[in-house]
Amino acid sequence: MKNKFWNETVKKNFNNASTNYLVYSNIQRHFAKNIVSLLKELNIQKGEWIDLGSGTGLLADEIEKEFSTKKITRIDFSRNMLLQNKESSKKILWDLNNGLPPSIKNCSLMTSNFCIHWLDNPEKIIRDWFRKLSSGGYLVISYPTINSFPEWKQTCLKTGIEYSGLTFPLSKDIMKSFKSDEIFFTKKYLYVENFPDVYKLFRSMVNVGAQSTKCKRKKVYELKEIQKFWPKGETNSVNLTWEITTLILKKS
Repeated sequence: MKNKFWNETVKKNFNNASTNYLVYSNIQRHFAKNIVSLLKELNIQKGEWIDLGSGTGLLADEIEKEFSTKKITRIDFSRNMLLQNKESSKKILWDLNNGLPPSIKNCSLMTSNFCIHWLDNPEKIIRDWFRKLSSGGYLVISYPTINSFPEWKQTCLKTGIEYSGLTFPLSKDIMKSFKSDEIFFTKKYLYVENFPDVYKLFRSMVNVGAQSTKCKRKKVYELKEIQKFWPKGETNSVNLTWEITTLILKKS
């Protein structure tokens, strides 16, 4: 029951952010382009290409720009996000916590960008995705790791205020089910966002629908404390550091 309530909260926030998502999704766009640059180096066999947790189609659109003969199937649980995709695109409204849609077959490429940390059991779900790839197929994912947001965590330790960000996956937990010859590529990246203050930092999460938390909503005095003790740059601005893993799995 708890998971159902959480999933509905996440869905509601993404639905509400759908019309503004593309304007504010800078980090998602950066790693979408990174994924496309990696795809250009792969020998992808014939078959269906799907984007899991596609949102507004940011990654799918980038792939189609580079691979003009391919049509990407976009799968997401947010109806409003899917409505932002091109009308001509193939879209499937589906909750990935329930596995893959039954219609997905003969899939030679699965991609997923900034999605798996919203799923109930990402380690299991990624194993299921991999099993359903066709022989020689690739699964390419980017996701924030548990080492993200050190400034936020440090500030919470200083102030005694509960950290209310997500608990992101451990890369070793994601990869532990796969053999060494199935892990085609893995790399960690640091990405730093800069904001005038923590209020705009947290607003940036709302703008892309990523504000869902299982913690109590912060009170005004707590936000003021967080702003006061958050590490500041020379211009008194604040940074938010992400650690992102990009992983490519290849099925033999």
